[in-house]
Amino acid sequence: MAKPNLHNINPREIFLHGNGFHRTVQLVGAMNFSPQDGMEIASPMMVLSALNSELFFKCLICIETGQIPIGHNLADLFQMLSETTRQRIDHIWQTEAVPLREKMWLAIEKQIGEPIKRDLLSALVAGSRAFELIRYSYERGEPITFYLNDLPTILGRVILEIKPDWNNLHHQVTRLLPSPQ
Repeated sequence: MAKPNLHNINPREIFLHGNGFHRTVQLVGAMNFSPQDGMEIASPMMVLSALNSELFFKCLICIETGQIPIGHNLADLFQMLSETTRQRIDHIWQTEAVPLREKMWLAIEKQIGEPIKRDLLSALVAGSRAFELIRYSYERGEPITFYLNDLPTILGRVILEIKPDWNNLHHQVTRLLPSPQ
């Protein structure tokens, strides 16, 4: 039986919890790793990014509706947001994340021999279950598609646009996305 949506949870607490994962990814990502170490931490970093996205989506949903849905599916959570919020997230994705990652995605496409869809909804659908699948990837042996590493930063920015007074919290969201060149 599915659990009902949660009520009476402060979205600020969800934000702070998610921001702890965001800071962890930022700090680890800023370290220099050998290629071997980089390969070993890639999956855990994706799990953290997916969980962070889930928490920030739930924070936004809580801000908008007062409820927190149960589940991990990122595309489903995105669809629960208001049209205005979805459009804002999509705009930042298209104007900042896509140009920033274009060279990397082209190199990956060349290596795997198939295109990577650049639109946010396709990326969400492809990586929607990453949190669940990557944690137990050794059980499945199926390829996992996840290229949403910039999403938590985008979601954090949108949260802070809606709740600018949260900019003064002890654990602040900082930009991972450098300005597009």
